[in-house]
Amino acid sequence: MGELSATTDLRPGEPKILEFLADHEPCEQKEIAAGCELNASSVTGILGRMEERGLIERAARDGNRRSLYVSMTEKGREKEKLVEEAFEHIDTLAESGITKKDLQIFNRVPEKMYDNLKREQ
Repeated sequence: MGELSATTDLRPGEPKILEFLADHEPCEQKEIAAGCELNASSVTGILGRMEERGLIERAARDGNRRSLYVSMTEKGREKEKLVEEAFEHIDTLAESGITKKDLQIFNRVPEKMYDNLKREQ
């Protein structure tokens, strides 16, 4: 992850948001907060910095100025591609020598724990 920061100039939280936008843009800020499991104020700050650096743009939709939709710019898409490649490389390294069956079990347990905790909220 340190290499990703050095090669992309992305700051904490930004790779996660770019990855979310790749599958959900355009979307509202509250969708990003929920999808990335970040609080709204953190997302506001991160998006502000990303917009200043030309990674995203926010625009009103259907004349509703209270609800801004977030999309990646071309520069943001280029950075997201680098993030995707880095995450794929990290996954490949981490999963090396582990069977598919073991990975399925490994992934199922925390998902089940997360579901159990979500039900209690």
